[in-house]
Amino acid sequence: MLKSVLFDLDGTLIDSIPLIKSSFLHTFKKLGIPWGKGEVLGTIGLPLRDVAKHYAPENEERFLDVYVKYQQEVQEEMLHPFPGTIDSLIQIRKKGYLTGVVTSKRRKATRESLNITGLNDFFDVVVTVEDVKQPKPHPDSLLSALKQLSVPPTEAVYIGDSIYDIMTGKNAGTATIGVTWGIAAKKDLANQHPDFLVNSWEELLTALDKL
Repeated sequence: MLKSVLFDLDGTLIDSIPLIKSSFLHTFKKLGIPWGKGEVLGTIGLPLRDVAKHYAPENEERFLDVYVKYQQEVQEEMLHPFPGTIDSLIQIRKKGYLTGVVTSKRRKATRESLNITGLNDFFDVVVTVEDVKQPKPHPDSLLSALKQLSVPPTEAVYIGDSIYDIMTGKNAGTATIGVTWGIAAKKDLANQHPDFLVNSWEELLTALDKL
């Protein structure tokens, strides 16, 4: 019996991909890192520090500083919940599910994002990259959220837009739902074999009823 519905944040609840892309473009330009074909966008869903270590191994802190400062300057203008997100969260809460956010985003940025988009009051628990030793796709963050909710993995579902989200849910032993309106290509999500792959909030709500 499903008791808890847990979500990834960026690209799942919040239409933040344009902000993230803009922040990467700004940072790469500032640090003189070749953009190439934008391969860095494939890292969305992983901790920013890991991305910085990979693309600026000699300049990791500078990468983080430039990225974060730029994002804070423009995020209020660029961040929005996806259409249907708030209405769907209201329905999910009315059904009595315990809800949470499990993200690779840092704590301060997560809280800012939730406040800007008006989503802060919809969740019983929020777990960020700074709250666990091993981030997604390791199951620590998801298991931490479930422990706080006193819900076993077999009675929970994790919902996300990246392959790392589906991997995290499987590693933690939850059901998984992939959403196609975020960063990953539909075929890449399908290759991770989530329990459901949905194209809209309406389909997602239907999937929850089947779990």
